[in-house]
Amino acid sequence: MCGMDVDLDDGGSAEEEKEEEFWIGEGVKMLPPPVAHSGGSAWGSRRGRCGCVACGAALILWNLCVVLASALLLAVVFSVVLLPAGLLLYAGFLCHSRVLDAPSAICHYLDDNSCSALIILGFVMMSPLVVVAAAVFCGLLRKFRLLLFIQPIKRAWYRGRLLDWAGSIHAWV
Repeated sequence: MCGMDVDLDDGGSAEEEKEEEFWIGEGVKMLPPPVAHSGGSAWGSRRGRCGCVACGAALILWNLCVVLASALLLAVVFSVVLLPAGLLLYAGFLCHSRVLDAPSAICHYLDDNSCSALIILGFVMMSPLVVVAAAVFCGLLRKFRLLLFIQPIKRAWYRGRLLDWAGSIHAWV
């Protein structure tokens, strides 16, 4: 069969060929690009210079607020999860005779050996608790979808909804 063009197709219909043109590999479907909302480009017409600067400043302020909320959530989660280890370290360093030797009520029950044990236990507990705190924080980020609220600055260039996030996420490949 050298040099001969042979079509061994089973004779599929044109509809199957159209349907298969958006499928790539096993189970990955390419979505068609979005429909044009207005004139200019696929995303809409462009804003003027002043509108672009104003919308860009609003988007930057919005993104900073989202990052600030994420940082606040991070601080709350880590401080709550690491509280037991912090309390052990505080009590150990507070009552040890070579560190602070404070005249606190709890220090009457602790000698230097038990203070050293509290300090060691606090540092040993710190590593797994940091991992737990990071896992809790990542889980809350996914649950609340905080990172999806960050808007790209390119939104300031085009007319339309400035803060627009959809309930379902589609990717155009």
